[in-house]
Amino acid sequence: MKNQVTTTHSYNAQHSPAGAFFSFTCGKFGSQGGIAAESGGPANQDIHIGYKVGKPSDPGQLMCLPFFEGADSDEAARFDVEKESNSDKPISVRAIEPKLIGRDYQLLQDVWQTGPMTLSIHTPCPSIPDPEFATTQELRKALRPAVTSTLTLDNSKNDQPMTLVFSMAFGHGAAKIHDGLGDKRVGFSILQTMGLAFELADENACLTPFQHFTVESGLAAKAQPVFGLGGTIGVFVTVEAGQKTQLNIALASYNSAIATTGIESRYYYTRLFANLTDVLNDALDHIDEPLAIDPAYQQAYDKLTSQQQWLIAHATHSYFGSTQLMDVAGKPYWIVNEGEYCMINTLDLSVDHLFFELKQNPWVVRNVLDRFLEHYSYFDEVTLPGTDETWPGGISFTHDQGVFNNFTPKGTSSYEVTEEPGCFSHMTQEQLCNWSLMAASYVSQTNDQNWLQANRHVILACLQSMLNRDHHDPAKRTGVMQFDSSRCGKMGQEITTYDSLDHSLAQSRNNLYIAIKGWATYLGLAMLLGELGEAMSNEAEAAAKRAAATVIKQVQPDGTLPAVFEAQNPGHVSRILPAIEGLVYPMHWGKSGQAVLDANGPFAELRKVLKTHTQTLLNSGKNHFPDGGIRLSSTSANSWLSKISIFQHVANRLFEIDTTSSDASHINWLTGEQSSYFAMSDQFVDGVAKGSKYYPRIVTNWLWLD
Repeated sequence: MKNQVTTTHSYNAQHSPAGAFFSFTCGKFGSQGGIAAESGGPANQDIHIGYKVGKPSDPGQLMCLPFFEGADSDEAARFDVEKESNSDKPISVRAIEPKLIGRDYQLLQDVWQTGPMTLSIHTPCPSIPDPEFATTQELRKALRPAVTSTLTLDNSKNDQPMTLVFSMAFGHGAAKIHDGLGDKRVGFSILQTMGLAFELADENACLTPFQHFTVESGLAAKAQPVFGLGGTIGVFVTVEAGQKTQLNIALASYNSAIATTGIESRYYYTRLFANLTDVLNDALDHIDEPLAIDPAYQQAYDKLTSQQQWLIAHATHSYFGSTQLMDVAGKPYWIVNEGEYCMINTLDLSVDHLFFELKQNPWVVRNVLDRFLEHYSYFDEVTLPGTDETWPGGISFTHDQGVFNNFTPKGTSSYEVTEEPGCFSHMTQEQLCNWSLMAASYVSQTNDQNWLQANRHVILACLQSMLNRDHHDPAKRTGVMQFDSSRCGKMGQEITTYDSLDHSLAQSRNNLYIAIKGWATYLGLAMLLGELGEAMSNEAEAAAKRAAATVIKQVQPDGTLPAVFEAQNPGHVSRILPAIEGLVYPMHWGKSGQAVLDANGPFAELRKVLKTHTQTLLNSGKNHFPDGGIRLSSTSANSWLSKISIFQHVANRLFEIDTTSSDASHINWLTGEQSSYFAMSDQFVDGVAKGSKYYPRIVTNWLWLD
């Protein structure tokens, strides 16, 4: 096994296909995992993957990887059945000691090795072709709603037979599949929406399915191992002395019904696969095909530190577990659910997934932009908090499109609430920036002129809306948001995506983070309008220059910038590293972006100010935790790994400030005892996951592959 990045192997990881909202989760010692569809967390199934000396019903201990509840108990993790077996000595389950287990965790695989047994879980990272142009076979390969695994037992050096076991305890809803699986394959369906199938890779052994109350009773049942009332299902294989056997495993999801409300849709894979057995057969048919990513990205990945590789692998696994590709009246509808919260296409996540998706599947960015415009855009007015007077606002976009497969009505989200001064208020300004930045990045990366021409009116509307949120009087514009959306009501005020942080990042108005994001938005709109030949491109550039000038005026004597520009606001004393987050967008706009960010270019002074601000904060220690992890706000213990990843990219690549020394601390956050159950989490308070668990957003770290 390779040298490990972490001090522990005990952490959950998701293994998921693209677009199926389905995961096989395991890895946290002493906790349950298993397979789950449409879930914001790991399944609650005991998993028994192990071996024993002797034949299946012989008395003895079944030595298992510790993927079941109680496997990390003090009593050597023993788990005995209460009911006596038919033999004098009952079969018992014992967890293999952690020191005897090796783990090699990578982007495309998760390999466990202990004694004579090796478990390899294959994690796809597909580039999904545009359904409008792809063949059925291409789509079947990319969107197969299954993950595969191989389980090997090497008994070549022993003189006794051994038994290899793979089982999962569902409690109910399991049934053996009687028809449709290929020759010598066995399988089970779970509540008709999930399933497992198994086959042997060679002829050296015989595969036996079982369904019983427990794994022990299943092994002991000589006459009838498949008992319909049993909630534990699996297979066992007797491996004779001197032999080696490989068990191939497919774990799949298939839901043929209408899956969403509000906007009715079915899973897109139902157009490609006939049923669950079709998926399982296809997965096993192709189990030997090696998984791969684009060679250019693989080469970049190989050049990273082992810690960066681990972080990218962990983030990618969790991203795909939250994805859905749906079929709405014959058209694809791409969804990324918000981890444990299961909100649909949260726009302030979509803008962060952008960097990964433009590398892997650019068409899904266009799909998200179009769906927001079609269903989740709106027009508002603007106002000052606590006043009754309103002025024209403009177009913007909702925070999300619904929750738990339930689409909200047009122009509304599941999250945003009127008359709410803090968390759950509206994010009108930031979502306007997000949609505009996604549009600019999409066109810059793909040169999709047809899409740009078709949305000329929208780009113009976005610019006007940006200007109106600055000030209705052109003479009083600063380039920075000064007004809130009327949707907030009298008591509310607009917030940012950092909704649960303190005043440094909660308020949108006159906020440094939003100011730089708005600056980038003006530049993105100027770039798009310039390509369209629109004279308003000049107005967008002028607004960006006003924004830069406003930020520069805020420089304090120590060279840092206040998080909130209002002197009476508590956020004025805070110092934030996300000040530089907005720079990431022009970094990905080709020559246009390079010109903007050039050290001698039109925004050279802004660049210098932001670099000094960043370097000063890092050198002072105010924006580090005691363990060396990065603190986004000097006044908050709350930090988000997705945003840290963006910050690191800008700091490392643009400013040549090395932040990689913090990577080990961030890995420790994720693999710590209190955090590791939920695989990849985003939001940490003093290094412990407190929210945004089982989360997709951290694929922002694919920026490191540039």
